Amino acid sequence: MKILIAEDDADAQELIKAYCKNESFQLVFASDGEEAIEIIRQGGINIVITDIRMPSISGEVVLDEVRRLNPEIPVIIMTSYSSIEDAVRFLRAGAYDYIAKPFTKEALIHRIQKAIERFTMSREIERLRTSLTRYSKESKVVGNSDTISKVLEKVQAIALTDASVVIYGESGTGKELIAREIHRMSRRANKPFVPVNCGALPENLLESELFGYKKGAFTDASADTAGLVLEANTGSLFLDEIGDISLKVQVKLLRFLQEKEIKPLGSSKRVKADVRIISATNRDLQSAVSEGVFREDLYYRLNIVPIVIPPLRDRKEDIPLLANHFLKRFSREFNKEIKEFSPLAMQKMVGYQWPGNIRELENKIQQIVVMVTRDIVQPEDVDLPGGMSTFKEEKRKLIATFERSYLANILTLNDGNITRASKAAGMDRKNFWQLMKKHQISAEQDQTD
Repeated sequence: MKILIAEDDADAQELIKAYCKNESFQLVFASDGEEAIEIIRQGGINIVITDIRMPSISGEVVLDEVRRLNPEIPVIIMTSYSSIEDAVRFLRAGAYDYIAKPFTKEALIHRIQKAIERFTMSREIERLRTSLTRYSKESKVVGNSDTISKVLEKVQAIALTDASVVIYGESGTGKELIAREIHRMSRRANKPFVPVNCGALPENLLESELFGYKKGAFTDASADTAGLVLEANTGSLFLDEIGDISLKVQVKLLRFLQEKEIKPLGSSKRVKADVRIISATNRDLQSAVSEGVFREDLYYRLNIVPIVIPPLRDRKEDIPLLANHFLKRFSREFNKEIKEFSPLAMQKMVGYQWPGNIRELENKIQQIVVMVTRDIVQPEDVDLPGGMSTFKEEKRKLIATFERSYLANILTLNDGNITRASKAAGMDRKNFWQLMKKHQISAEQDQTD
């Protein structure tokens, strides 16, 4: 914390130095207002304490310049001419506090400490405001249910720390998305985010992939390889399915967390690495500890902040948001103009349990966008597993399938001519055309025989 003292009296400067001798903050002195303003313009000053009467430029001008350059910097005014009127005038002009000369050591230190608290609080508020703005504009997490809102509140709170996090949740709930959100909102946001699926790699391969190896360390080690820990240096390492790693790899991971350094396979040297660990699992790690398949000491190292992602069936109010989000995304991707889901189609999706969670929903919406031929998704377009639905819905689905197939075939047989096709179908031309419109089937313009 750097504090600028603008004071033209050399004796007063020495007194302030003596008062602050054993304090943790750093003092910078200016002998007049002009020098003080130049120092402020260079940056790095956190608090300004200025005499009101100085040569060339007064403390009031210094106060005005601080308010113009950085209004978050608290300014304390010193003056020998103490009065209530002066105090009110300076405070109205934007000063944080006012102290009259002569002052005691206790009075000065008290005011400085209060100013430090004010500055620290302002900086934290600004950091949170920046994080929230960045979150609202850039976040890829979709949902406003109470359950997911609580998760996001926790994410915002822990993102600014370097605490290890374990994200718990069923497969497909978006654990990696939350991990990326933590990284994106952290001070490491511009540094690497390196994901690794621990469950997809056998023990020996996972160890070498994480910690690296030297050329010749094993049969296929044809060149030195840094490993994922060093790849994530200064950033975040995301260990997905952390519950699946072997006890041997657990020991090495624990050593890294304790010592902040690794030793690549085949090397005698240790290498430092500054990495934030974010883990995820669909297992109960505490039960794994009880079963002896997960080290208790590693569990406590990793599980400093646990986050539980609710399954989609427990946040059904988010299904419409997610479904429409994926609909817009895949419609753009496949260059299709699908506007929305009908209320019945959405009702059908909300009523489904989604055992595969968001991943299953995403895949289903992609399938719907690929297959649908109309601009509004209907219930019969939403083909979900789990048995047959109501008689009425199944009947409507079969009829719709028949109608689309019949119309397409009869139009093909009549070269796309609506008048001839409707006659061949034994239908009124207007009813035939309305049925075509319902199923979004196009044909040539009507031609007169």
